[in-house]
Amino acid sequence: MMAWDWALPFISLSTTCKSGEKRTFEVRAEGVADREGDSWFYYAKPVGAKLQDDEEYFASFKRLAADLLQLEGVKNGLPSQYHGCGITRALIVEVARHHATRIRSSRHRPSEEETRTEAATAVWRGMVRDDRAYYDSTEDRFYYPK
Repeated sequence: MMAWDWALPFISLSTTCKSGEKRTFEVRAEGVADREGDSWFYYAKPVGAKLQDDEEYFASFKRLAADLLQLEGVKNGLPSQYHGCGITRALIVEVARHHATRIRSSRHRPSEEETRTEAATAVWRGMVRDDRAYYDSTEDRFYYPK
């Protein structure tokens, strides 16, 4: 039994992939209580596609303050045709709206047990380029919304 099966329906995301193809993803959410701050796990699968149980997109967000969540990690385990479809970017916007909060990126500081992948950095840079997020160079973090 996969986490997908017991996660709650969250939203349907329609995105356009780099290939130009339009895709719709079903997103489910699971809240996790933690002493260090509540977290939410989001899972996405393309609507109508037959996939293996473990083929899913996963992202986790952690509450740091009443008005701030941090995107902790992302793993796109979907087949390659579902990469570059803007799932993370769309999810950041929807999670911010749903929780009525700002979202920030992690930093790339492995020594402090914090990392930001090149793929995640590329997503955030794209949001800055489109004037939807900003980068704080002192903190080495991205923030949405601006």
